[in-house]
Amino acid sequence: MILSRGILVLLLAATLLSCSEYSDDTKAPEADKAPPVSGQPVADSGLIIGPVDAAAQTIISLRTNKNSEVQWYINDSRDDSSKGPRLISDELKKGDVVQAVIVDGDKEYRSNKIIIKNTPPVILKASLLPPVPRASSDLAVDLKANDIDKDNISFKYKWTLNGRFAGEESYLDTELKRDDMITVEATPYDGEDYGKSIKLKSKVFNSLPVILESAPSFDGKTYKYRITATDPDNDDLTYKFIEGPEGMTVDPSSGIMTWEVQPGDEGLYEAKVSVSDNHGGKLLVPFTILIGFEEE
Repeated sequence: MILSRGILVLLLAATLLSCSEYSDDTKAPEADKAPPVSGQPVADSGLIIGPVDAAAQTIISLRTNKNSEVQWYINDSRDDSSKGPRLISDELKKGDVVQAVIVDGDKEYRSNKIIIKNTPPVILKASLLPPVPRASSDLAVDLKANDIDKDNISFKYKWTLNGRFAGEESYLDTELKRDDMITVEATPYDGEDYGKSIKLKSKVFNSLPVILESAPSFDGKTYKYRITATDPDNDDLTYKFIEGPEGMTVDPSSGIMTWEVQPGDEGLYEAKVSVSDNHGGKLLVPFTILIGFEEE
């Protein structure tokens, strides 16, 4: 009987020890789940703001299952311009840090933080200069662009002539001829990102003839004047008498005006001659002619 009691006491002690150890194990997780100290912010994985690649003009939204007051913070300063689950602010700029906070009673729950990304520049207006390119033209591009982040903007250029690469400068330095096809692609760059490219196309248009100065001759009987003209496209030129003194003519190939002056023709006269390149280019050239005779 004494031995049996000893075994019974030993078993009872073991059972109590075992129960005590089990009780300590079950209390440890409860300690981990203890509520936070009142008034202290808590990071909540259920509060998500996005998009994560938001830029300065992006509307930032909060996703949550809590129906409580939402507060928005920009660089740790509260922004009172937006209420509810969306942040719409004209004050956002590249590099700002945004976070949402939900106030539930005396507790605050904080979302993830996002950093406002760079906004690529945008070309607002683009035009080819000159608007009607010709063989003698120096070509360039007139660009107006904007960058929301106030970054300095530069441009990348790519010129092609008749489908072949022609340069990467802001201008096109090459020989041109009528009916050539020109393309320029311009891309804005703010030092961080490239914006959307624009592409301009144009053909090289026909050039007008160019009139050069020359001096007339008059020997007292015959008045002569050679219309000196060149054509940038190397076209053959045709001359046509339009109006002037009676008897005046112009050679259609050489452009030499001739007038057999009569003794009574002294005075001031007006004349007009057209110069054509036979490709749609035509000039109307006016002349003022003064006829006088020296006394013998």
